Amino acid sequence: MSEWYYAENNEQKGPVNEAELKEKLAGNKLAADSLVWTDGMESWTPANQVAAFSFRAPPAPAKVQPSTAPAAAAAATDPAAPTPGNPESTQPFDVSALFGKPEALEVTVEDAEKNKFIGILAYLPFLFWIPLVAAKDSPFAKYHANQAFVLFIVSLSLWFVLTVLSLTCGFLFSFISTIIALLQLVYLGPFVLLVLGIINAASGKCVPLPVIGGIKIKIAK
Repeated sequence: MSEWYYAENNEQKGPVNEAELKEKLAGNKLAADSLVWTDGMESWTPANQVAAFSFRAPPAPAKVQPSTAPAAAAAATDPAAPTPGNPESTQPFDVSALFGKPEALEVTVEDAEKNKFIGILAYLPFLFWIPLVAAKDSPFAKYHANQAFVLFIVSLSLWFVLTVLSLTCGFLFSFISTIIALLQLVYLGPFVLLVLGIINAASGKCVPLPVIGGIKIKIAK
């Protein structure tokens, strides 16, 4: 029987045989989307995407469904009414989900060595999308693509705010103009983060950047 390895708490565990791994997954001792790998696989893959570990729950017993005609009629007359069978349509976007604890990612030596250059390119202006095209299956590349994208958004937001301040207030008072000129120094922050990101990528490391390291934007699956 083949030997399997799995990732748990950012650590590689194993080897274990297929039966042991199935028991862990079936007993919810290991998350269904935990990364697994065995000899012959090209890359680490979520367990629920591997045929051997894709468990299907038994179908629910048939029951009479209430008519959706009243709900459909209400939705037709009220644009704000939720779509029948889609309660999530009424839930506001949870901004706090974007912010979490900065976490490092353990990747294989092969992944880091193969995608160092792509990770570096991600931090250059407007090039954060390159890892998503050139190395879409690489955890290393996607980690740096996410951080580079967040850094790009932060830098763009700073530029927009300072530009608006300069256009609306700068010409009114020389004192305000001086303050705005001093505020230009905040651009040093994103520049320092950019340099740190490039250094981390070049070193084959997946460690969070200061300040923005806990922000995660799902730009790739």
